[in-house]
Amino acid sequence: MKPKPDSISPPVHPHDEGLPESVIRKRRRFRHIGYWMLLLAVLSAIPGWFVYAVAVIHPLSSGGTHGIFSAVLGYGLLIISSITLVLGLWYLLLAQVRRLARMVEGGAESTAVNPLRCANCGWPCEPPDRFCRHCGKPLGADGSRVGSVT
Repeated sequence: MKPKPDSISPPVHPHDEGLPESVIRKRRRFRHIGYWMLLLAVLSAIPGWFVYAVAVIHPLSSGGTHGIFSAVLGYGLLIISSITLVLGLWYLLLAQVRRLARMVEGGAESTAVNPLRCANCGWPCEPPDRFCRHCGKPLGADGSRVGSVT
């Protein structure tokens, strides 16, 4: 029996191995938007530089107000190119940060499976703590969890 075309998922990027599906979708969307923004930056920079160069190099041959309009148009295209370049790089950075954040959260989740708790109030405690952050009671000498609840 053949699988339905809708159920076929796109291949997973090697950097996305082991990440949850929601993070993979967000990273894929951010990379997609980032690449489109960079393409738009290049496509607006090429005519922007051309129009701006023609307006600056040949101000007399293009006419009085036409030369000013060309310079403003070229400058506007270069501004659009700069903005989309920054946004594209920002989205690509966000995709990378999502990956790193999930890797860090994954490491924290593995230690949070059996957290150490205060014997007095049951608040979770971390290894360097000597006092409970919730009730203020001492956790034991040298940070040992005397009477910790598991």
